[in-house]
Amino acid sequence: MDRKIISIALPPFPNFIEGNLAIFQKGQLHPNRKELGYFDLIFVKSGRLFITEAGVNYTINPNEMFILLPNQHHYSWKACEEQTEFFWIHIYTTAQWDESEHPKHFTSMLPIPDLHFHQRNYTLHLPKQAAILDRDLIFELLIQIQTSTEHDDVDAIWHTEDLFLKFLKYVENEGFTKDRATILAEKIHLFLEKNINKKITNQDISNYFHLHINYLARVSRQIYGKTPLELLDDLRMEVAKEYLVKSNVLLKNIAEIIGYESYISFSNHFKKNIGLAPRDYREKYRN
Repeated sequence: MDRKIISIALPPFPNFIEGNLAIFQKGQLHPNRKELGYFDLIFVKSGRLFITEAGVNYTINPNEMFILLPNQHHYSWKACEEQTEFFWIHIYTTAQWDESEHPKHFTSMLPIPDLHFHQRNYTLHLPKQAAILDRDLIFELLIQIQTSTEHDDVDAIWHTEDLFLKFLKYVENEGFTKDRATILAEKIHLFLEKNINKKITNQDISNYFHLHINYLARVSRQIYGKTPLELLDDLRMEVAKEYLVKSNVLLKNIAEIIGYESYISFSNHFKKNIGLAPRDYREKYRN
């Protein structure tokens, strides 16, 4: 397995371009492409892919991920030996990046003044090839990204990009060993994101994971510093802020989207946590 690391400077953040679930039959070949311009991320569910990139032959096995570079020539060095099912996504960046044996750390080439609140420099580290440590989590996120693109409303792009950036962080973590607590905490986080529009109780969380809520809360605090319900509250506030600033969705509808039974309860809770009423927050940060 190739242990190289792909390092990408942030900001700017990479963008999701397209993706799908592909099923190759026995004898089928991966497309022959030269300088595609996108990173091609592949996640194999079953079967095997045999791909050459820059003259090097690679075999991608079940429950493995692999990244093809945007500036190289890649093609199949051998046809599929069996039916092979895999997810693929294309991502694009204009940022500085490099593939090497060890992680590199970049400073963004964007001019970022430090006189005011400002974005931090960060280097994203993605494994060239790695075992998928938690296939349920990764494959579920891939499905969510794809499903989010099926909506026609103008605000769908924000949801897709939000899912994609979270997904990139999970992929980064796939290159490193995770303990059981981290994996479970990420599953809790994903469950809360998927059910943000519902009334969720500790009992609901316990029933879903078939584990006592005290254990789930301990794991959540260990990894995130908060209980599941505190995490859910934070998620709701962040989603609300996104809708307030980046959309024209009515305030009462935002309350429904993030699981509040009434606008009044949402407004009171938002003001208590954020310091401004939802209407005032929208007016302040959209101008």
